[in-house]
Amino acid sequence: MTAGSPPPLPPLSPAAASLSAALQARAEKATVSRATLVEAFTAALPGLASGEHARTALATLLHELADHRLLNLPTSRAHWDAGRPRLPEQVRLPATTQATPRAPREPVSWRPELDWAYTARLTAAQTEDLLACNRWFRDSSNAPERHTPIPLRERSYEIFRDEKRLDALISGALFAPGRLTLDQLATYRQPPPLAHHQVGDGDTLLVVENSDTYATLHDLLSKQPGRTRFVAFGAGRSFEASVSRLTELSGIHRILYYGDLDADGLAIPARASLTALQHGLPPIAPATDLYRLLLGHTPTPSALVADDHAETLTAWLPPPLSTQAHDLLTAGQRLAQEATNRNQLSVDSSWRT
Repeated sequence: MTAGSPPPLPPLSPAAASLSAALQARAEKATVSRATLVEAFTAALPGLASGEHARTALATLLHELADHRLLNLPTSRAHWDAGRPRLPEQVRLPATTQATPRAPREPVSWRPELDWAYTARLTAAQTEDLLACNRWFRDSSNAPERHTPIPLRERSYEIFRDEKRLDALISGALFAPGRLTLDQLATYRQPPPLAHHQVGDGDTLLVVENSDTYATLHDLLSKQPGRTRFVAFGAGRSFEASVSRLTELSGIHRILYYGDLDADGLAIPARASLTALQHGLPPIAPATDLYRLLLGHTPTPSALVADDHAETLTAWLPPPLSTQAHDLLTAGQRLAQEATNRNQLSVDSSWRT
């Protein structure tokens, strides 16, 4: 990474990958309408699409896909609705992702797992990837031991001789609903570890974005934990992937998050919350009293955040914190969580409630 370049993005979340795959399989042209967006969302993620916060979930996922350049959001306010958070009336897919029918050079006898490929609209590149999977299904059909689940990159190397190929494919049309699944390939995403320590016997896990604030809160809560059972180090955007590790912790009925008040700091828990819900975990909720203390500090300059994106990011916070955070982002300002330092948190106990 060169000096001044942005940090690398974390892997696409499972929910965003599912939505992307469903969109690409349905897209017949570059512009995708709202109706197709909703149809793809419902097909790929029926639980989230029918949930209480479906609008926020869809908006969060669309911005994640835009961050990964898997779609382009409208730049004109005329192409956004008036809901909260706003949703686009249409999006555009990059030209390279549009599926155009292109038959294989010679007839292919697809394995039963890939029957859908006979009628699917596939590019030449997609056909080559699917042929590799077809060979794996064929060669492993009489070898049950090869269907013992192994991590994603290990399986990817076995099938493609490229450990990162499946990372790229799972957000594409081959993994749309009714097509390939990770279960069929006997593989799974291996989430990164989540550093955590038990401080009490309560029912709450507190996740802290940055290392120094994590150390401060860990030390202070070790002496007086209240409802807190575990304090975990989110490690910035790594938490978007490591959140599924929370299923390994017992006695947790509430998950709170405290991070920076900027675009990344608010995107992390919102996206992680969608993954948590998919794993049967409680939603990730804001540690509101810590954020209230943070908003009492003087902000520093940061990149401007567009109004529609700021609405999506701050929807995770309750009012009036969401309004204050929205104004902060759209004014080109941020607040680092380190502003609430050990001295303040030792003296002001209001955050413990």
